[in-house]
Amino acid sequence: MHETRCHRPARPPVSDAMSRVRFLQFSDCHLDSALAGSRLGFPPDKRARLNRDIEAALTRMVEIAREEQVEVVLCPGDLWDDESVAFTSATFLYDTFALLAPVPVLVAPGNHDPFNAFSYHNPAYYKSKAGRPHPRNVVVFGSPRLERRTVAALPDVDFYGCCFEANVPRTDRILAGVRQARPDMINILVLHGSRDDLVAGRGERALTAPFSRDELLAAGFDYAALGHYHRYSVIEDDSGRVRGAYAGVPVPRGLDETGDHGVLVGEIAEGGVVPGSLKRISVSPRRVLRLEVEVDASLLNAAAAQERISGAVAAAGASAEDILYITLTGRTHPDVTGFDFDPAWLDDLAFHAVVDQSRVEPDYNLDALLHDETACKRIEGQFAARMKRLLDEAAGDPARERLVRQALHLGLDALHGRELRPRHVC
Repeated sequence: MHETRCHRPARPPVSDAMSRVRFLQFSDCHLDSALAGSRLGFPPDKRARLNRDIEAALTRMVEIAREEQVEVVLCPGDLWDDESVAFTSATFLYDTFALLAPVPVLVAPGNHDPFNAFSYHNPAYYKSKAGRPHPRNVVVFGSPRLERRTVAALPDVDFYGCCFEANVPRTDRILAGVRQARPDMINILVLHGSRDDLVAGRGERALTAPFSRDELLAAGFDYAALGHYHRYSVIEDDSGRVRGAYAGVPVPRGLDETGDHGVLVGEIAEGGVVPGSLKRISVSPRRVLRLEVEVDASLLNAAAAQERISGAVAAAGASAEDILYITLTGRTHPDVTGFDFDPAWLDDLAFHAVVDQSRVEPDYNLDALLHDETACKRIEGQFAARMKRLLDEAAGDPARERLVRQALHLGLDALHGRELRPRHVC
């Protein structure tokens, strides 16, 4: 929506008498995620359990909305993971929305749950499949262009939103030239898109429907409920008022979803979120934690390594419900070809635990090998001497030095009859 911006008088400080809207925000549930192909390697039973976690989180969200006495629920997209979402999952979501009535629910479909002729977000298609309409308290933005909506329960609020029509990146600058239409109202944007002037963390979703902080602030919305990025972050204006936020995922399930997650609750007034009102509330029974554990040549078997890992997990405050990705680093005894961890121990350690041993190197002592007269008469010693010369030649060239060290370890592995695998070499 491209409209001429009206002059807006300077906003007074927030006061108790000023109109406020208390909201709950969540997005990026990704119901019915396949959860396959991840380095976490969830087995089928755990994938099913994690998807049930989302349904439990939605039920908890209803309880939070009641406890916090929210006046509107904002859902900026990716509520399910794919257009092939199960009928039962989509109807569960909308039945959950019905439980929030009379609180209005505003939905802006994202790239994973786009609005089209065969989407459960489409009221006509939903009714044809479910035999009943969407709950009366639900408003779904069904246009790819920003549109303005109002709800009877909140007559002083204008809501803006749009939808994706397919799971393809949108390259248009979604907020370029956009202005809110009625400056005397509280203006709330519900948007699934990428803030592209923020350096995304590793693993963040690709840029789609891009916008910048400056574009968002220039549009004049009092608050933007944002979806797409799976980590919590806020956008503040020059005075420090929060003018937009990504809630992140409510339930973490991937390696890019470490840290705390949940739903957002707060109050919106003219000029942004009421200071001190914004808070995150957890709805997940588990966290995703990434840990590094250093091993050394004193660990001669899996039991010894398990003891060290268990200590590190306890020190990190991990619980039996968490998801752990544990990376081993350091050097092991040359005759330790890898640790064969007890599956029962892994099951006891956490809800799901993966131990990555790809960064562990055998503690080959090149200098000792070169000074071993017996070894120098064998091909092992001759190979070590040649690699030492190549290392000396690569001094000052870190990339080449790493390459030579990788070749050294692979060669010694082969000469010792070890399984050949990619090596992480510092």
